[in-house]
Amino acid sequence: MKSNGIGSATTKSAQDIARSIAKQVAQEPLEILKDAGSQVTGVESSPSQNTNPVGAPENPQAKVAAGQSELKDKTFANHRMQALQTEIEDIRKQGVFKDVQRKISEGVDVPIENYSELSMEQKQVLMAQKEAFKNQQQQANYQSSVSGVPSINSKPSRRFGAGQKHEAEKAQTRVEKPVPPSG
Repeated sequence: MKSNGIGSATTKSAQDIARSIAKQVAQEPLEILKDAGSQVTGVESSPSQNTNPVGAPENPQAKVAAGQSELKDKTFANHRMQALQTEIEDIRKQGVFKDVQRKISEGVDVPIENYSELSMEQKQVLMAQKEAFKNQQQQANYQSSVSGVPSINSKPSRRFGAGQKHEAEKAQTRVEKPVPPSG
């Protein structure tokens, strides 16, 4: 029964050998890539730069990938931050715009030129709203002044009254009576 343990030991050592060979084959392409950077840039590295301290893994592809990933993350974070800042600024501008609109509708005279953060379109809308409010105020003042004066109707109404309606119906139904022959 102990012979089973010997067979498993040989398969275990065969597996270890296969793993080590696979690791070696997997790292061989990286050996080629070590020189690829200097070949592309044309800069030769000195031997002192190639020496790594003992225990530090030498994997330039991983370093490059990590650097690219970090750079990509930073640019993504910067884009997100800029988008959030512009969104906050837009919200603030909309708040200012709504506040000025409310003041204008309440009748407060607001100098629109003092709000430099508003766009030209927003300023034009506010100016139009200001003009419309002034016109409404003038019209309301005119209506209140006119309502105090009695109105005079110089022409009689053209509508049918009770008597006129009856006369019109009578005229429509009148039939001439035939006159008998005299004789």
